[in-house]
Amino acid sequence: MNEIKVNPQYITRASFQWILHQSLVSDDRYLFCGLLGVSPDEPEVMQHVAMVKDVADVAQVLDVWADCNMVCVGFFHFEAEDIHPELLLAMPRNYIELKVYLREKGRLDLLAYACDKDQEQSQKLTLNLIEDRQRQANA
Repeated sequence: MNEIKVNPQYITRASFQWILHQSLVSDDRYLFCGLLGVSPDEPEVMQHVAMVKDVADVAQVLDVWADCNMVCVGFFHFEAEDIHPELLLAMPRNYIELKVYLREKGRLDLLAYACDKDQEQSQKLTLNLIEDRQRQANA
């Protein structure tokens, strides 16, 4: 299997905590799902998140992000929930999927996967937690 190339290698602490918080307060009447975004000047850092309560919200969030010069790079959801086809259509060819696992005794896990939409492949991805507003040193 070929390695799937995705830009983000980091997630900000605020984004990470926000996703986990939203999973704890999620409402069973709505999907637990959201979009992940980056700024073009820092494509390696996922620092934007937005909830979508139904698939109609996806286009609206993407329009707002485009106006704010933000780029969608993936989405998050509960691991046991099905992914709506319309959400997948909105994703770029190579995207990131974050699965939130709710475990016993309140344990939360967030697993990342690099996905290739055309080849319908995914592989585990290691994301590093980065403090808010911390920039990666130039390599």
